[in-house]
Amino acid sequence: MKDLGRVLAGLDDESRALLELSLRRGMSDEEIAAVLLTETPDVGRRKAELLERLADELKLDGRDERDELFATLQDLPAEPWRAGR
Repeated sequence: MKDLGRVLAGLDDESRALLELSLRRGMSDEEIAAVLLTETPDVGRRKAELLERLADELKLDGRDERDELFATLQDLPAEPWRAGR
């Protein structure tokens, strides 16, 4: 997924933070909602939309490639999450 860093950099700061807090840091939707001052259901909905957007921008087809994206995001080092900051 060579373009993943570019695609992450294209997200706004709040979207990138939401994904980082969830996937990299393992925070619950409730914890993220408190940090981002939003409602818990909005966090889950937004996370699903963002993952779908990333998969679409990376032109990932099928469940296996999308699962690989999820795993890659969980293991991604800190630097790509900081893009644009």
